[in-house]
Amino acid sequence: MSVRLRLTLLYTGLLALTLSIFASIVYVNMYRTLYGEIDQSVYSMAHSVLKSVKITRAPYTLREIILPDVDVFSSPDTYIQVVDAEGRLYTHSRNLGVQLLPLSESTLTNAMQRKGFYETVRSASRKLRIFNVPLILDGNLVGILQVGRTLHQVDEVLNRLKILVLSGGLATVLIAGLLGLSMAKMAFRPLEKINATASTIQKGSDLGRRIEYTGPQDELGMLVVTINSMLERLDTAYRKLESANEVQRRFVADASHELRTPLTTIRGNAELLIKMQQDRPAGEIDALQDIVSEAERLTRLVSGLLALARADAGQCFDTSSVELAAVMDDIAQGARLLSEDVQFEYNSTPAIKDLRVNVNADLIKQVFFILLDNAFKYTPPGGKVILTLEGKSGVPGGEGGICMVGVTVSDTGPGIPEEDRERVFGRFYRGDFARGTSGSGLGLAIARWIVEQHGGTIGIRSTVGEGSHFTVYLPAVI
Repeated sequence: MSVRLRLTLLYTGLLALTLSIFASIVYVNMYRTLYGEIDQSVYSMAHSVLKSVKITRAPYTLREIILPDVDVFSSPDTYIQVVDAEGRLYTHSRNLGVQLLPLSESTLTNAMQRKGFYETVRSASRKLRIFNVPLILDGNLVGILQVGRTLHQVDEVLNRLKILVLSGGLATVLIAGLLGLSMAKMAFRPLEKINATASTIQKGSDLGRRIEYTGPQDELGMLVVTINSMLERLDTAYRKLESANEVQRRFVADASHELRTPLTTIRGNAELLIKMQQDRPAGEIDALQDIVSEAERLTRLVSGLLALARADAGQCFDTSSVELAAVMDDIAQGARLLSEDVQFEYNSTPAIKDLRVNVNADLIKQVFFILLDNAFKYTPPGGKVILTLEGKSGVPGGEGGICMVGVTVSDTGPGIPEEDRERVFGRFYRGDFARGTSGSGLGLAIARWIVEQHGGTIGIRSTVGEGSHFTVYLPAVI
C-alpha cells in the first residue's frame, strides 16, 4: 500500500470519525429537543385537564370524579383517558375510538407513588408518549389521568434526520476521500519524479545525472538539494575510485605480463641445470627442484592475476557454437593425467551427444580444469573424482525459462564447511580446509567469472567428510 493511499485512508477515517461524533451529537440533541417538546405539551395538557377535574365523596365512602368534556382539550394527535384505581375505564376522548391508551400493571404500580410520570408505549400501530397523573383524594389513589400524544411526526423527523446525516456523511467522506487522494497524488508527484530519477541513476550507474526540481524551496526542495549534493559527492568519490582501480588494474596487468618472461626463464634454466648436473649432490638437486616448483607456482599466480585484470577491464572474447560432449571428452582425456593415486570417472550419455552450447571453448576448458585440479588436489589417495555431463533441462538460474545444460565435478575429499561455501569463490580466499595444499586462491574466482560471462551459473553442494560437488550450468543452443 502506497504512502499516499495510507495518508488518504487515515485522513478519511479521521473525517468519518469526526462526522460520526458530530452527527451523533446532533441526533441526540434533536431527539431530546423533540421529546422535550412532546413532554412539555402533554404535561401542560394534563395540568389543564386536571384543573377542571373535581373529585367528591359520595355516600357510603364512594368517590365520584366529575370531569369536563375531555374532547374540549383533545386534538387529532393528543388523546385523553381517565381510569379508576383498579384500571377500569372511566372516560376517554372520542379520537381514541375503540383503541384505548394502554394501561399496564407497572403503570398502576407507579401511580401508587402519587407522582406524575412519563411512558413511551406502542398501541397497535401507534407509538405514544403518555403522561400519567395520579388522582388523589384523602391521600388515596382514586384514578389516573392519562394524556398521550402520538410520536409519528417526531419519529418521522428523526428518521429523516438520520437518513440525511448518514447520506450526507457518506457523501462527504467519499468526496473528501477522492479529493484527498487527488491532492495526495499531486503532493507526491515531485517525490515520484525524484524516485524515478534516482531509480534511473541506480540502474544506469549514471552518477553524473541530477534530479531536476522547479518547485518551491520547501521540504521537498530541501530533499532534492540534499540528494543532489549526495550524488555529487558519490560521483566524485566514484570517479576517484575508478581512477585508482584503473591504475591498479593497469599495474597488475603490466606487472603480470612483465613477470611471465623472467619466471619462464628461471624455470627453464633451473630445469636445464637439473638435467646437466645429475651427478651433483642430492641437496643441490633438491634446491634446483624447489626453484622449479616455486617458479611454476608463481607462473600460475601471475597467469591468474593477468586473467582477473583482463576480466576487471571488461575484456571481450569470441564465442562459437560447439558440441559440449566433444569439449568434455577432451577435458576428460586430459583429466586422466592429473593424478595417478585418485580414480577418475567420466559419465556421459549418447542422448546428449549432439547438444551444443555457444561458448569460448578454451575458456570453458579452463573452468573445468580448475575444478578438476582442485578435486584431485583435495581428494586423498584411493578416492574418486567424477565428471558428469547432465541432460538438458530447465534449471534454476536459467533466466526467462532458458534451457540449461549442467556439468558436475564431484570428489570424495574432506568437503567444504558451510560457512566457506560462498567465500571460496572470492579472490585469494583459502579456508582452513585448504591450508595444507598449494594454490593461490584465484582459480574459483576465475572460473566463476568465465561462467557468468557465458550467461551461466556455478554452484556448490558439499558435505564435510564426504566430498563436494561443483555444478556448472550453461545455456544450451535450442
